Amino acid sequence: MHKTSYILHFAAIFAAALMTASCFDGDWESPDMTNPPYGNNSIVQDEAKLVTIADLKNKYSAAIGNSSFERITDDKQLRCTVIANDIGGNIYKQIVVQDATGAMIVGINGTGLFPFVSVGQQILIDLKDLCIGGYGEQPQLGDEYNNSIGRMSTEKWEQHVKILPTHDMSQIDTLDFNDVQSDMARYCGYLVKIENAIIGDAGSPLAPEYKAGTTLVYNGSSNGYVHHSINNQSMSKLVLRTSTYADFASWVIPSTPVTFYGIATRYRNTWQILIRAEEDIKSGK
Repeated sequence: MHKTSYILHFAAIFAAALMTASCFDGDWESPDMTNPPYGNNSIVQDEAKLVTIADLKNKYSAAIGNSSFERITDDKQLRCTVIANDIGGNIYKQIVVQDATGAMIVGINGTGLFPFVSVGQQILIDLKDLCIGGYGEQPQLGDEYNNSIGRMSTEKWEQHVKILPTHDMSQIDTLDFNDVQSDMARYCGYLVKIENAIIGDAGSPLAPEYKAGTTLVYNGSSNGYVHHSINNQSMSKLVLRTSTYADFASWVIPSTPVTFYGIATRYRNTWQILIRAEEDIKSGK
């Protein structure tokens, strides 16, 4: 379902709820967000079970570093904040979460996730029976796929996540990329800011559709990603990675410096910066 359809769908539900409420006498109360209609409300936070993203990266470092995976058998939980979702079309079948110790991708085999897990939303993840591993050494929670780390089904995700009644944008750390780029293992997955950036291929769309012979399309297909250099750095070390399906794919790259925000992911030894939505691109310096 397209994002616009989701928005209209939820608007219709909200309108129906208001109409229903108007039929009752007395005061109308706001929905009880301690029991949201998404996820598994039966999950109970247990302080003794809580682990951090740093804990997970450390315990499963071998699987992450080898681009393999392990199934989590311990009865553990992760409390974290959503820092990116699929609203802009550039992050696909994934969300990105962060806690005070690190950031990590969560792979979910579904689209239209953003109405349920908005940026700033705090969630609790029941980790037991999920898989953790590395995709090009980028840490990821998900499930097994072809003997590697992949996405979990939407059904499994909804059984393993609880939406908490807290939405707090202040819990999101925005890091200066210049300060963290030398420590890829620690900072991959974080939201970063790149100021005064010169993006390569000025005058072209950020992610043009595939045309035979182009050097921009990553995998040589119409559903590919386009890589651009940043500040003339080697594209084997740092790229701006944009899907041809991103809502902002047609944004024309200026020749002047821009400031933008993005999720700093890695593929082995290359930083791949993913802009979340057009609002992450700021004009000028």
